[in-house]
Amino acid sequence: MIKERIPRLGISMPGLNQPIHKFAELAQLAEQGGFDSVWAYEFYRNAFIMQSQAALTTKNIQLCIGLAASSQRTPFEMANAAADVDELSGGRLRVVVGTGGGNFAEYYNGTDIDRPASRVKEYIHIMRLYWQHLRTGEQMEYQGEFYRFATPPINPFGSRPLARPEIPLYIGALRPAMLRLAGAQASGAMGFFMTPNFIEKHMFPHIDEGAVKAGRDPAEIDLANYLICSVSDDREVAMRRARIQVGCYAAYPVSTFIADEEGLAEDRNAVVKALLEKGPQALEHATSDALVERFSIAGTPDECREKLKEQQKVTPHVVLHTPYVPPLNAAESEDAYRNIVRTFARG
Repeated sequence: MIKERIPRLGISMPGLNQPIHKFAELAQLAEQGGFDSVWAYEFYRNAFIMQSQAALTTKNIQLCIGLAASSQRTPFEMANAAADVDELSGGRLRVVVGTGGGNFAEYYNGTDIDRPASRVKEYIHIMRLYWQHLRTGEQMEYQGEFYRFATPPINPFGSRPLARPEIPLYIGALRPAMLRLAGAQASGAMGFFMTPNFIEKHMFPHIDEGAVKAGRDPAEIDLANYLICSVSDDREVAMRRARIQVGCYAAYPVSTFIADEEGLAEDRNAVVKALLEKGPQALEHATSDALVERFSIAGTPDECREKLKEQQKVTPHVVLHTPYVPPLNAAESEDAYRNIVRTFARG
């Protein structure tokens, strides 16, 4: 019997512009607010360190990393980092694996990320082989197209503690091949800039196809959506922050086909043009109301609560994504985060 997906509500910490010591406090606020999950992401910051801090100030909330970039670490290193945080948190970690953002991964890491589905498939397979080796002591060897892995024939150092046999792995996915891979081999998929229409017509069909072919119940596959959320008693403040964040994400190359699907290609192109000509300061003026309405929930607390209800009719795991990109500063992002917690706190 096929079950329904379980609805969850998460929140993302503004990782780019907060002091490194702040994440313990922010995660604690999310747990006190009754959120199911609190999320960190990698951009200049190590999200495993961020969630290590969160582990020390929380007890029950799921600690999620979305996403952890495979382009900047080996599967062995990521498996160990994940095991560290999972042990520290008592088995509460979930990790979204992806190659990393297109141009950024290639520029900063100096590595190729072509054929991402094939790369990620090998990567998560090796992570699981390593955890299996730690549990059983069994010798392991794998030779793939992109990665290889083997356990040493003699290991005088023994094993290491694991909080649980395996850590849930999600895949950062928007394209069909990655979505099918998530359905077939992962605990879930994570995307951003997704509308309910896009989720129903594009995300679920490919995830479900992969799951069914692998003999899995599609309802077992979580789908998390980074949904930009900007809420304030001052509606203009909320809308300004939303325009900046939505505009930045609209300009990202992978957003092109989503904007096309939603009939907003011209609006997206206008943002890209303004960003290239005037820089991030142009985002709050160049991002159209149509983009903000389609790709975020923004406005007063009452407005945002109603908009969230519509999103949750379709999305299993809504992650309210705090605005954080320039020209927003640390104080603005922290205020935006606290506003989200106050607005959506559950008893």
